Amino acid sequence: LFADSGVKLPFWVQTSTPEQVAEAVVRGIERERPEVTVGPLTLRAGTRAAELVPVTAARIQRLLGAERIADELAEAQRRKR
Repeated sequence: LFADSGVKLPFWVQTSTPEQVAEAVVRGIERERPEVTVGPLTLRAGTRAAELVPVTAARIQRLLGAERIADELAEAQRRKR
């Protein structure tokens, strides 16, 4: 979602490139895995924290600007149409 959006993410937010996602999908197919997880460790850790303490994680995300990022991403996607 972020690869072509032009949205600037905070330095602590990491994403996977389209190439990394493609490589993970190919590995998953080759290893006959029904599901693969693609994402940097920081993203996976944040997701795990949100599973364990969702309200706290949501508050922290809001404080760190998640709403602004989501709004900018939505606007970038609208412009691409």
